[in-house]
Amino acid sequence: MLRPLLYANKKVIIMLFLVSSLIFLYYLSVNYNVNYYDEKGYLNISKKILANGLFSINEPLRTYFYPLVLSCVSIFTNGDAHVIKIIMSVFQYLFYVYTIWFVAAKSFEYSNNKRSVLYSILFFGFLNPYLIQSTTLFLTDVLASCCVILALTYLVFGNFERNKTYILIFGFSYVSTMIRPSSIVIIPVIIMLIIVRKIIIKDVNLSKGLVFGISALVIFFPQLYNNVIQFNDWTPLVHSDLYEFQSNLAASNLKYGTVVIPNEAPQLFYPSPYLVDSLEIGILELIFVNFPAFLVAYSSHLFGVLDWGYIETYINDYYPISRIFGSLFLYLFWITSFYGLYKFIRNERSVQARFFVASFIGTFAVYWLFIGTTIIESRFGYPLYFMILPFSGYCLWSWLEFWRNRDMQNAFKMKKTMTYLFVSAALIALLFYLSFLLDYQTGRINWLGF
Repeated sequence: MLRPLLYANKKVIIMLFLVSSLIFLYYLSVNYNVNYYDEKGYLNISKKILANGLFSINEPLRTYFYPLVLSCVSIFTNGDAHVIKIIMSVFQYLFYVYTIWFVAAKSFEYSNNKRSVLYSILFFGFLNPYLIQSTTLFLTDVLASCCVILALTYLVFGNFERNKTYILIFGFSYVSTMIRPSSIVIIPVIIMLIIVRKIIIKDVNLSKGLVFGISALVIFFPQLYNNVIQFNDWTPLVHSDLYEFQSNLAASNLKYGTVVIPNEAPQLFYPSPYLVDSLEIGILELIFVNFPAFLVAYSSHLFGVLDWGYIETYINDYYPISRIFGSLFLYLFWITSFYGLYKFIRNERSVQARFFVASFIGTFAVYWLFIGTTIIESRFGYPLYFMILPFSGYCLWSWLEFWRNRDMQNAFKMKKTMTYLFVSAALIALLFYLSFLLDYQTGRINWLGF
């Protein structure tokens, strides 16, 4: 964890952290004294836990873990929502920063102390305004995403001779699901990757994995208990069928957002150009009912989960300049990370490297394809950002190596660099156009001036 401090420039790391902290303080000052919709829901459940106990929750829509954390904080604050939010925001931000640092440190060690890898990961990790903004809200997205990526990082870089590694992998996986139920899709992937690691790297003890995997299931017990007592429903997730609800809305909508502008409807739907006859039709059923409608909706969801648009989770202005800068930052990240992934696959051929790629990108693909079957909100894409973040550093490293190559003429280097920049600029322009075109479908936002 501290190895980067021995080899890297501490001033660069401190500067990135300070800039990140300033962004956090700005959004904290904006959000600490106001709560919207889902935020109020989590806060109300935390009050019920304090009043009635953890095993007396009548809640069909949300899992218990995040409200439990809120209730623990509430004990020391006299129930003052403003103070609770400040404390939770600081906790969420520090946990987020720790996660980024942990991923960066492990990637730095794996890359044999390549400082460009470290700096790139810290830059895109520490300075993401979307993620920092989200840490100042009573929402589950950042905490669940951090738990998912910590589980994956321990799976790839952990020491499987230690029991601690198994505990942390399953613990973070299960907790992420009890924070945000959609994370459950990660659990079978984690189990499969443990088996794969046993086959190709041969350092996993499957008996230990089975014991700790089963033992950690106790994390689901409070949710299961309340579902059985309150609803006679033997499920360890939420009682309501949220996936069916989300899938039905996904069939007729390209995206969804929440607006907090005065006199504006809070529900911001991005309707599909194809009319769906019934709200009972799920997006996967569209494959057989109206295949073109399915293609448009599903491809828009896959794009929308990568294109986050407004930095603010709760949209308070249709045309903020931050929308432009945030999207530009995000597009640069995706281009940098996917190019870094390409260079990593080309240059790294070891068994460990193949497992590295399979773990992070395999999980990325499974989650991306799954979440695309729901009605997308921008924050649904946060886990994907964390999953590909380790490869962002290999883009800068590959270009530095390219320019250090004395066997190539400078004219050739310049030509290739300019070509890359031109293609990147064209791709960014296309992404902006598609993003604005998606916004236009709301009937309330018109960046393109149609």
